[in-house]
Amino acid sequence: MLALFGPTATGKSAIAHALARELGGEVVVADPFQRYRGLEIAADSPRDDARAQVAYHLAGDLDLTEDSTAGSYAEAAHGAIDGILARGGVPVVAGGTGLYLRAALCELDMRPPPSAEVRAWAEALALDPAAALAELESRDPVAAAAVDPANPRRVVRALERAAMGDAGAGQDIWAAPVRRPTLLVVVDRPRDVLREMIALRVRRELEEGLQGELEAALATPGLARGPGQVIGMAEVRAIAEGEMPPDALEDALCARTRRLARMQRTWMRRMDADVVIDLGDRPATDAVPSIAALWRRGREGVV
Repeated sequence: MLALFGPTATGKSAIAHALARELGGEVVVADPFQRYRGLEIAADSPRDDARAQVAYHLAGDLDLTEDSTAGSYAEAAHGAIDGILARGGVPVVAGGTGLYLRAALCELDMRPPPSAEVRAWAEALALDPAAALAELESRDPVAAAAVDPANPRRVVRALERAAMGDAGAGQDIWAAPVRRPTLLVVVDRPRDVLREMIALRVRRELEEGLQGELEAALATPGLARGPGQVIGMAEVRAIAEGEMPPDALEDALCARTRRLARMQRTWMRRMDADVVIDLGDRPATDAVPSIAALWRRGREGVV
């Protein structure tokens, strides 16, 4: 197998697509937001022309009213990977979500999702940051010390885990062995280059109609919690409610995406990658020949 990980906007999707074409493979997407029909621009999902050339799995398989969990994703990803191998193809797993990438590659003892009651309790408590932190400290002082109090989503998740007690104790996702022999490649770029590429991507998405797509998603009856977390949803909602001027949207999206890239770099350092490729400012697909050569040598037992 091949697996690709790296910060958003580095070009890993282009590399995965080119490798699948080069090696006779199929792409398994490791990104919760690309699973949703109706978020194609926001999630930078594979478009029709790409899907006409290469088979994609776990992309556009969910409605906006459905939630994607790591457990359900893992089951579907394992089925897709095993099917590709049975057909004699090469699974190319690619994405920027560390948990989903590891869920695709490994047999994880997945933490069960919180009940609706626990989730509602945590979300209500998080509306009062001081009370939420006090409750978290009383239940799990270690988690309280580690959580970012300025990030309500992180606080909610920490409260959910603390409320679940031992039932929420999953294994270390970074230590789990892979199910199949895998060449794991991490791709990165210098910070200043990535900053510019993020700005270019945000501008392109806005020109493609990102704001309208997100407005339509927000108007979807029964919109699930998961798709509601995609970058841009909160900002478009703030514009609709008069809390943010429309001309601030592009800068806000760039800032959110840069924060995501910093988080992905943290995940990247925890992955035991076989090779790390700094793309510099080169086209992403320049890396394809060297990665394909590594994979072929690995298949022959050299690597």
